Amino acid sequence: MKTFIACLVIAAIGTGIGLKINHDRYGHYEPAFGPMTYDGEIDASNAMASISKNWSDKFPKVELPDGNVYDFGVMEPEEKGEHTFVVKNVGEDTLRLKVGASTCKCTVGELGTESLEPGEQTEVKMSWTVKTNESSFGQSAELRTNDPSQVAIRFEIQGQVVRQVQIVPEQVTFGETAAGEPVEFVVKVFNYLGQPMKATDVKFGDDTINELADFDVTVFKPTEDDGINEAAEQGFRIAATINPGLKQGPVNRNLMLTLMPEDADDDDLEKGRVVYIPVTGRIVGALSMLPNSRLKGISGGGYLYDFGIIGEDDSLTAKAFVVLKGAEQASTKLRIGEIEPAEYVEATLNEPVGQGKMTLYTLQLKLKPGDESVDRLGLSKGEFGYVMIESDNPKVPALKLLLKFALPAR
Repeated sequence: MKTFIACLVIAAIGTGIGLKINHDRYGHYEPAFGPMTYDGEIDASNAMASISKNWSDKFPKVELPDGNVYDFGVMEPEEKGEHTFVVKNVGEDTLRLKVGASTCKCTVGELGTESLEPGEQTEVKMSWTVKTNESSFGQSAELRTNDPSQVAIRFEIQGQVVRQVQIVPEQVTFGETAAGEPVEFVVKVFNYLGQPMKATDVKFGDDTINELADFDVTVFKPTEDDGINEAAEQGFRIAATINPGLKQGPVNRNLMLTLMPEDADDDDLEKGRVVYIPVTGRIVGALSMLPNSRLKGISGGGYLYDFGIIGEDDSLTAKAFVVLKGAEQASTKLRIGEIEPAEYVEATLNEPVGQGKMTLYTLQLKLKPGDESVDRLGLSKGEFGYVMIESDNPKVPALKLLLKFALPAR
């Protein structure tokens, strides 16, 4: 019994010590602004008066007389620029300033002073280097303040980027043009070289195209219709025509304009400047076909019809559609030309049907088994067969339809 009572006493003493330690560590907290009272003199009726007594009602205030955005107009790539913004303190307390981060390393902000008394002003100088391949430029830098209403101010610079020679459009893309039709386009070249120039030569970097091309180059004074390029020294308008005769397929060539100072000799090449104008597009045949699950266009022009390996129950006939379009549509008739192998392949064209700007022909194909098997799968065993679709118009090139098949002997 005595032992039990002793255990209870010890437990009570331990509990008391634990509660004391817990209270000392966690049960008592001294507020950062002094002891808390619950029966003090501050209540809802006098709270604002107490705040006014303990807090100042005088604050700094930022004013930007010239704003925070500057448009520098037109600059060249890698050109350096500089502008000064003005910051004024129109408040009743000291204004403190600090330059923050900028959006690009090519933009730097410099602060005249970091402290302004009421009524004082300072300058924030922004310097930048135009580093972009785009036609516009825009960067910013931040200024931090202790003005409660404007803790951060963002100064912005923006403008247009032009090169010494500006091309509009920067790349000429004429899309798809039917063989037998001319390619026509207009491009403008604006001179920012700082002196009047003359055009001494204009040509493509391909002699085959030059034989078909005609150019008309005129000099003009840029106007507001030319947008930012109104600031150019002068402009050159190039009207180009590539007459029919290009082979079917992609066109990717540079048009080259040579500019020389007006007082220089035309053969003084060291003083000249060559402007390269990319020209891209594709010449497509006036003849084409409508693809299907077995008929596909092939690289370089033409089409391939895949019969596959003909079995006993497979069809020996097929139908496809030939399309004639372009300026020569109305005066052109189509016919079947050479067939290979003629003893195993038959092809006919039905009467054409007009569909607006195109004429549609139905092409009937038929395979004819012979005494020997035929392999025209295009592999090492043999080449493809083909059907030539020709026209009675020299301006409409023939179309070659390849045939892929393997035909057993009958």
